Amino acid sequence: MARGGGDPIEQTETSAKLFITFDELAERVHQEWIIPKSSNGKHVDQWINTLRTYASPVIGKKPVHLISRADIFTILNPIWKAKHETARRVRQRMGVVFDYALETEIRTDGNPVADVLKNRRNEAPKVQHFKAADWLEAASIFDEFKAKEEVGALALCFTIATAVRSGAVRKARWNEIDECKFVWDIPEGHMKTREAFSVPLSIQAQLLLERAEKFKTGPDSLIFPSPARPDKMLSENTMRKVLQTSRPGLTVHGFRTSFRQFAEEQTKFSREVKEYSLAHDVGSKVERAYNRGDYFEARSELMELWGKALAEAGVLPPQ
Repeated sequence: MARGGGDPIEQTETSAKLFITFDELAERVHQEWIIPKSSNGKHVDQWINTLRTYASPVIGKKPVHLISRADIFTILNPIWKAKHETARRVRQRMGVVFDYALETEIRTDGNPVADVLKNRRNEAPKVQHFKAADWLEAASIFDEFKAKEEVGALALCFTIATAVRSGAVRKARWNEIDECKFVWDIPEGHMKTREAFSVPLSIQAQLLLERAEKFKTGPDSLIFPSPARPDKMLSENTMRKVLQTSRPGLTVHGFRTSFRQFAEEQTKFSREVKEYSLAHDVGSKVERAYNRGDYFEARSELMELWGKALAEAGVLPPQ
C-alpha cells in the first residue's frame, strides 16, 4: 500500500484513463458494443467510418475527459444543414462513445454531446418519403416483371410474393426451402427481429423458385445470386434498379405495405395474422410462441390469397 493510503494499482488505472483518447475509445466501443450486436456488416463499417471522417480530425487525439461541448459543436455545425442526416448519425455515435466513457468512469462529468444543436433540429431539409404502391399497382408490377429472366426481376417478384424484407431474400439459400411443406425457413441471422421465421410459400412463390433453379449451383447455394459472381449475394441496389425502370419513386420495401393494405381491405383475417405475416411482434414473447402454430395455418391461407391476387389482378390498372 502506498504511503498516502491509496491503492497504487487503482491509482495507476485511474491515471491511465486520463490519457485515453477519443479515437482509442471509439475503436474500443466499436469492437465491444457495435460489432457483437449487429449482423449488418455494412452498418458496422459505417458506424466507425463516420467517426473517423468527421470526429477524429477534431477530437481524435484529445483525451476523452477533456472533450467539451464546444468541441462537439465544432464537429457538427459545418455539416448540420448541408448533411443533416450524416450529422445526426455522427452525433448519435459520438454519444454512444461518451456513454461508454461514463459507464467505465473514463469520463465523469456528463456526456458533452447532450443537447448540442438541439434547438436547430428543425433546420434540416424535409425528408422525401417515397410512396408505396397500393396492392393493385403491386400486382401490376408483379405481372410486368414475373416473366423476365433476369435474377433481379425474379428476386423482386419473390420479394413481393412473400412480403419479406429484401435483405432476407438476397441472403436466401436453397437449403432454407422445404420443398415438401412449401415453406421457406429463414434463419434468425437473416431476420431484422433476430428470430427465425417461417414463410408459407404460395403457388406463385413456388413458381418463381422453379424458374430461379437455373441459377442453382449447389444444395446450399444462393437462390438469387449476383449475376457477376454466383457465390456472392445480389447487391441491395439490384432490385431497386429493376423497379426504377418502371416505377420511379417506389421502393422495394414498400411492397410490404402493399401486402398489408391487401390483407386489411380484401381479407377478414385477424390483426395478429396480418401482423405476424410481416414478422411484426404481436403480444408478449410468450404469447407469440404459444400462437405461432395457429398463425401459420392462417398465414398460409393469407399468402395464397395474396399470390392469387398478384396473378389475377396484374392485368388491372392501378386504382
